[in-house]
Amino acid sequence: MNWKRIVVREYGGPERLEIEELDTVPTPGRGEALIGIDAAGVGYTDTIVRRGKYIDYKGGLPVTPGYDLAGTVIALGEGVSAPAPGTTVCDMPMNGGYAQYAVLPAKDLIPVPQGVAPQDAVQVPLMYMTAYQMLTREVELKRGDAILVVGASGSVGRALVKLGVQRGLRVIGTASARNLDAVRTLGAEALDYRRPDLAQAIRLASGGGVMAAFDAIGGNSWTTSWLSLAKGGKLIGFGLQDYLDANAGLISAMASFARLKFGFPLRAALDRSGRTTGFYNILQRRRALPQEYREDAITVLDLFASGAISPDPVEVLSLEQAPEAHRRIAQGGMAHRLVIAPG
Repeated sequence: MNWKRIVVREYGGPERLEIEELDTVPTPGRGEALIGIDAAGVGYTDTIVRRGKYIDYKGGLPVTPGYDLAGTVIALGEGVSAPAPGTTVCDMPMNGGYAQYAVLPAKDLIPVPQGVAPQDAVQVPLMYMTAYQMLTREVELKRGDAILVVGASGSVGRALVKLGVQRGLRVIGTASARNLDAVRTLGAEALDYRRPDLAQAIRLASGGGVMAAFDAIGGNSWTTSWLSLAKGGKLIGFGLQDYLDANAGLISAMASFARLKFGFPLRAALDRSGRTTGFYNILQRRRALPQEYREDAITVLDLFASGAISPDPVEVLSLEQAPEAHRRIAQGGMAHRLVIAPG
């Protein structure tokens, strides 16, 4: 039976996303399951994989992008009894989602509750899990605490805002001027990230500083987030978008990480503010604590199923529209999630 997937044979722009047709559906091996993919999320990380800049991907070329996916179990390999064929599942394989089929380790598959559509479930493995684990595993917060979400109109930013509001936190989100109203609609106080007095404005809005700042930009943005912290607050970096978007050299990235890991803590020791820093990497944490990841993913999916959290609105595209999706991601300002339906 013929089937399709997207392949990148040479790193570069969206035009490198090509359709490939195959004539044999893959067979799951021992410990594996064959998944018919119903939804593949399209996100900024996929564009980094396409450009050959994602440091956690070591697989080389060709590669099929698609960091997260949701679909239906079709067949099980030897030694696997669950999840049963017909079960809707989601996963974060890091690549392979832009395809009609995928063979994945059965132990990694997360069952999706009834009532949660695949295009909603696919928002959990990367986007909502990054937000949920940073809020609950990386910092200790109590109701009423103020947090800063840098890039609050982005995919993880929106998840952080909604989860923060749901947990009773005061959320301050930064975004471009055109996206401020969208951030306010989510329940955050919105500030233009271009304003020259941004750190001062954040401290004023939060009543003296935030207890946690979540920032995937790096560089000067990390400095602003650090200056926005209250005593005892924590800055969590979870990306280095400045370095990636500017095509800056490795030295620039290393300098940013050195500032996060050593420079800011040294300043905290000198001013005795008790402020701390950390860097969150979802892949590293999942590898180290797979059961914790599974439990957290089930918790978030249950929030969707119960209606406690509403997944983002989605726009569904075909495999053939993958290059268009990547161009739109690069433009920014997305108010909803782009999802590829490979079938």
